[in-house]
Amino acid sequence: MAPVMQPIPSLSDLPLRKGSCGEGCKEEIQTGERVGLDLPLDLFDPPLLGRAGFEQKIVDKNPLVVNDDVISFNTQGSSQWDSLRHFAYQKDKKFYNGTTQEEIHSAPRTAINGLQTWNSKALAGRGVLIDYASYAKRQGISVDHFTPHGITLESVRAIAEEEGIEFRSGDVLFIRTGYAAAYQTLDSEGRTRVSGVREWCGLAQSRQTTEWLWERQFAAVASDSPGFEVRPPTEKEWHLHPILLAGWGTPIGELFDLDKLAELCARRKRWSFFFTSAPLNYTGAVASPPNAIAIM
Repeated sequence: MAPVMQPIPSLSDLPLRKGSCGEGCKEEIQTGERVGLDLPLDLFDPPLLGRAGFEQKIVDKNPLVVNDDVISFNTQGSSQWDSLRHFAYQKDKKFYNGTTQEEIHSAPRTAINGLQTWNSKALAGRGVLIDYASYAKRQGISVDHFTPHGITLESVRAIAEEEGIEFRSGDVLFIRTGYAAAYQTLDSEGRTRVSGVREWCGLAQSRQTTEWLWERQFAAVASDSPGFEVRPPTEKEWHLHPILLAGWGTPIGELFDLDKLAELCARRKRWSFFFTSAPLNYTGAVASPPNAIAIM
């Protein structure tokens, strides 16, 4: 049943949603072809949104001819999942299940709403890819990935119909915007400029989009852009981060590497696949690299 929508979503407006792998996953593995969906941890240099960059220290274990390495990085600096403790309803100041900022910060490390709950079984299920980047190219739609280009629900539906994509409850929805590919064509000056740009392409917000996402009952959503949804929002009252994370408990994936997956899907003429993800296993993760694989 679709939620009863209010003019401005708040913590109590939208019921919680649930997802699961389901028996349908078994039919997705046909050829055994595998595609990793993590971009390099050190790709975004300078880092986006003013976040800390990737650092590596290689430790020479002399007199043994042995090396260790120690790395430091922001867990949202490259491909990553947002956990349910990342973004709250700003007006209500509440995260998922009514959790407050005070509860999250009540001790040096708390577990509430962290990604560690995934690690007993990880995330595994059916993924579906909406390849907007290729669709826009076919349709002659000009996309500047570093400006607020909104992908409409009508476009998503058109792509799904064109490719014969069937959505099922519990799917993980992937939207390829072309952002990651566009970033990798930039020179050093361009990457420096983009690092300070807080605008990007993504799913356009609207009441209709929110209702459609609810009705599909996705287990998680992800894209290859920094925020999944377009920024700035097309309709601020339907900003999806608080609705998905704080309202429904739906994880958001960002900056996933979807280019090779799109090539494989196009070659096989299949836009669904088996998907696995095992985030970093530590208490209270706000975000994590997905360690994600798509299997055809």
